[in-house]
Amino acid sequence: MAIRIYLRVSTLEQGFDQQMQDIKAYFNANRINMDDVTDIVEEHVSGGKSYEDRKFKQLLNRSKPGDYIYAASTDRLGRNFIDMMRLMEDAKKRGVIIVACKQNLSLDDDNSMAKIVLAVTAIMDEDERKRIKHRTANKKAWQREQIAKHGYFIIENGPNAGQRCTYVGSKKGHDTSAAREAAAANRLDAMILWREQSKGYNWVRTQLAKGKSRALILEEFNEMHALDPENYSTREGKPLSKGVLSKWCREMNPLAV
Repeated sequence: MAIRIYLRVSTLEQGFDQQMQDIKAYFNANRINMDDVTDIVEEHVSGGKSYEDRKFKQLLNRSKPGDYIYAASTDRLGRNFIDMMRLMEDAKKRGVIIVACKQNLSLDDDNSMAKIVLAVTAIMDEDERKRIKHRTANKKAWQREQIAKHGYFIIENGPNAGQRCTYVGSKKGHDTSAAREAAAANRLDAMILWREQSKGYNWVRTQLAKGKSRALILEEFNEMHALDPENYSTREGKPLSKGVLSKWCREMNPLAV
């Protein structure tokens, strides 16, 4: 039996330290020795890319029946629901066990809980990507309409905000929507990584699971924020508001009304 570790981040600026900490915590809790790890695969690639086009496929190819592949969490394996179902089926046929350490889940194709977790997270991320693509297309259409009417449009954001622009895309007329979508995907990955690493965000998740009321969570969170703002803050470094807490609750349990 071989023990393998898979680590993934989307950009070169991101590191693997937090993922390794999560995996080591799982190993310690389950008495798995890091010295027994056969190999560790790291890669910088979007989770929207199919597992077959990532190093994960190579890792799976050299695994044998009874081998284990550990990842920090399900979204490190990928964020496309259909692709994840195919990944689970592929691993099952090979007899390889994949474990998501933070969720304490063995991603067996027969594991109903694993399917539910993968479905919820993947559907949320796919929906966000679709919204980004839709917003990008609408903005480009509006820019073209303004150019057709007035010969220019006003740049809304960024260092050139307020200035006139007479083209859509780059100065040479090339469409930059792919680059913008990639940047948006990177921002989404950064947001997901923050959720994983944030002590405050995960504290809220734990309190909700215990059935604590939102009012009490809000009060206690902001008391901790006053004492330890580095660990108990929103992503912007601020105290927790009712609106942000509601948003977090929807992220943590999108099936709740």
